[in-house]
Amino acid sequence: MADPSTPDQPRLRWGLSAASIGRAARRGVVAPLVVLAALMPLQVHAAFECMVKINHVLIYRDGSVNVHHTGRGDYTMVCNLNAERLGVSPVTCAMWAAMLQHIKKNNGTANFYFEGTGSCATLPWYGDSPAPVYIGDMATP
Repeated sequence: MADPSTPDQPRLRWGLSAASIGRAARRGVVAPLVVLAALMPLQVHAAFECMVKINHVLIYRDGSVNVHHTGRGDYTMVCNLNAERLGVSPVTCAMWAAMLQHIKKNNGTANFYFEGTGSCATLPWYGDSPAPVYIGDMATP
């Protein structure tokens, strides 16, 4: 439907004209919509990370990789070298195990990043541990 007050005005996307947008702005409709649109992509996403020293790395015969680090004070399972565990493939697990051993050997700092709520100190033990999203070697060059 044409806007009778602006017959020569080009239409924008969704059939709106610049004049109709201007009228909506004067009525106070656009500002709240702009604020709402700006806030929509901001979803709350809980996550935490642990920047820790590695005390021990254990690799069990079933392929489980457990780590004892300064953030927890007990062993937490990271992954399994023989089977996918909580979305972590055996290939990724092998890379992580090698990296963790390297970090320990060099007295470096590891960064474990987890989705969800929690903290390093409250990570569940052994097989109840969540899988990290990533593990990083935070060595300074």
